[in-house]
Amino acid sequence: MTPSTTTSATGGQVLDLTKRLPPEALSRMEEAARNETRSSAAGLADARTGTVKLSSEVEGEPIVIEQLDDERRRGLKALIPASLTNPDVWRHRGEVLAHAAGYHAAHSPVYVWRIVKLSSIGVWAEASAAWGYLLATDYGADIDEAKREAAKKKGFADNGDVAQLRAERKQVGKARRRENLTVLSATGFTSYVAAVIGIAEVWGLAMAFPALIPVIGVMYACGARELRRRGDDYVVFEPAALDEDAPLTDAQLNRALRIAVPAFKDDDEVQMVGLVQKADMNAAQCVFKLPAHVTVSKLIEKREEIAGALQVDENWIDIKQDGHPGRCSFWIATSDPFDKVRRSPLLGQTTPLDLWHDGAPLAYNKRGETRRLTIRDIMLLIGGATRTGKGMALRNLICALALDPWINVRIVDGKPTGEHLVYAPIAATMFGRDRDRLDLLLDAYEAEIERREDLLASLGESKMTAKLLKQLSIEILIIDELATYTRKNVPGAAARLSRLEFLSSVGAALGVLLVVATQHPEVEVIPAGLRGNMTGRWAQRTADADGTNAILGKGATGRGMRAHDIPRDKRGLGWLDMDGIAEELARSFLIDEENAGEASEIIAVAVQLRRAAGRLPGQWDDPIEAYLVRMTGLSSAAGGPGGRGKPGHPGESAADATVLDVLLGAFGDEQDRLPLTDVRAAFAAWHPAQWAQTEDEDDATYEGRVGKELGALIDKQLEGTRVELEPRRWRVGEKRPRGYYRADVEAAVEAARKIRN
Repeated sequence: MTPSTTTSATGGQVLDLTKRLPPEALSRMEEAARNETRSSAAGLADARTGTVKLSSEVEGEPIVIEQLDDERRRGLKALIPASLTNPDVWRHRGEVLAHAAGYHAAHSPVYVWRIVKLSSIGVWAEASAAWGYLLATDYGADIDEAKREAAKKKGFADNGDVAQLRAERKQVGKARRRENLTVLSATGFTSYVAAVIGIAEVWGLAMAFPALIPVIGVMYACGARELRRRGDDYVVFEPAALDEDAPLTDAQLNRALRIAVPAFKDDDEVQMVGLVQKADMNAAQCVFKLPAHVTVSKLIEKREEIAGALQVDENWIDIKQDGHPGRCSFWIATSDPFDKVRRSPLLGQTTPLDLWHDGAPLAYNKRGETRRLTIRDIMLLIGGATRTGKGMALRNLICALALDPWINVRIVDGKPTGEHLVYAPIAATMFGRDRDRLDLLLDAYEAEIERREDLLASLGESKMTAKLLKQLSIEILIIDELATYTRKNVPGAAARLSRLEFLSSVGAALGVLLVVATQHPEVEVIPAGLRGNMTGRWAQRTADADGTNAILGKGATGRGMRAHDIPRDKRGLGWLDMDGIAEELARSFLIDEENAGEASEIIAVAVQLRRAAGRLPGQWDDPIEAYLVRMTGLSSAAGGPGGRGKPGHPGESAADATVLDVLLGAFGDEQDRLPLTDVRAAFAAWHPAQWAQTEDEDDATYEGRVGKELGALIDKQLEGTRVELEPRRWRVGEKRPRGYYRADVEAAVEAARKIRN
């Protein structure tokens, strides 16, 4: 059986598959045709013209399926402005209408009183006019004038002229009262009154009120006309768009600009590009064109005044140039856009990231847009007072870095809290509070920079490119609490700062990047040379303006970036400056490790991804860690043995770590006493399932449990050594904290080692 043929739109003969193939087969082929057009440039061109084609063969004959859209329907759709089909526009219009309805309903008592008042004026004006017309009172002025003129001439009134005028007035009034219009008006009025009274008698006053609406409307119009005659301005219905909580409208925007921007004249108006539309976080946004003599920069300068005119906080509006200087993108929120913390987009990520092209999602700005750090050539400085959110900023960054297997993450922790130990499984290098090891690490980085320069030169490349990622990979050194290593009273601080400045100046082009964080934003910690090379800066809440300028650069507070004014309850919120391009407020995404273990979940996924790519610590040749092992005999890959951030001998495993090892490792450099609070923090970071505080434990119960379990394990480990290790007290001012002495712990560790051997 030969399949039937039809003529295609192009005039050729094609097979009619509708008579050859079953419906399910035809459906599959149509789906294949759609997929083919989406995946090829030719297909995209066909899709734009409304035609979908698929070529195949049946019994040696070519088959072509053509799907032609309804051109007439597409043409009509093209005539409708895109803004009218945008659901966000209609959502905003719905908010405007809902607000107007609520506003006018709330003000209805005021409106009723104003309408009654205006109607009363209309009744009085019209009644007075009718009275004057029917009684010809306009003759009164003529009669008075005749009396005055006669008195001037003869000394007494000429009763003849007055009588004549009075007779004429009587005659005119009589004629007016007999006019058809007068009779009909009187009849209609009395009939209307009788009808209203009848309705009230039969159905009550409630039903009579609607019958009064026409006369109220007429009297209202008469009253308004009377006030216009007098030259009085009388507003009955107030514009809801100018209310404090009103959704954004063009009228509201024009009013605010006239108040706040001197260059915006009274007769100037913005030209809206499209309609105002709903945005995320209880906000609205629009684009408009400014008058020729006003630019967006002038609006940005008066941002505070515009916010005042719109009766919102300055941080609730955002003004940006959209194209040319006279075109503005305007965004306004009706509530604090940073009031609620957003969850990180990394949660639930199961595939590798490409941070070279896409960047690491760190935070969101007031518009709800994700701010990404492109891992190419940017250095990042994070600073702010203690407990302001620097740790969460680093958590977002490190978790994102972990999900890109071609980035080598090296973490140097200058604090004793152990909050970064969760990242140990993916860290190429990780240790803390060891200045000598940091100096050796910088030696290794300088050698790595020379190696990369030679390799790029041999390849004919001037800088790191995407095609070299699998050959070189990206190196990122993260130093948390820079002051631990660079304050003046720290040995070797000046030389260390000079080397960090060198790394930040030459490393970017070679794929060697630096990220530093500090809670001491001071010039001695972050000198101008180092800060100048940090092209990315993020200032969390600081103690004062000097701290803000130390992070963001001189004059930052003058440009409005007042990090010292950030509220204390907005942890993670700070001024983000990405290479001077985007200076804006941004807040870190939330990755809840303390209550939900979310960072651990992300790192677990990263471990699987890196293992599959052969990029876990120990799976690839690491010249930097090899240098550290050669110089010290200790490895800090994956946080060292046990992942505790303490370098150890290569080959040691987590099982080799004991409670005494963890206890000794919790001491910082030159720290001879360790309070129990730090002890509990160190053990919670080492093994959260056993040592972390649970949700149903209060502080006293938790402290008692840890003390009892830790004491039992220490006694077991020291069994047979004749050495005891108990916490002791010491005096610090008026306080007497309790904890362990380094000398006692070192003696216990040595005794336990001897008995094991």
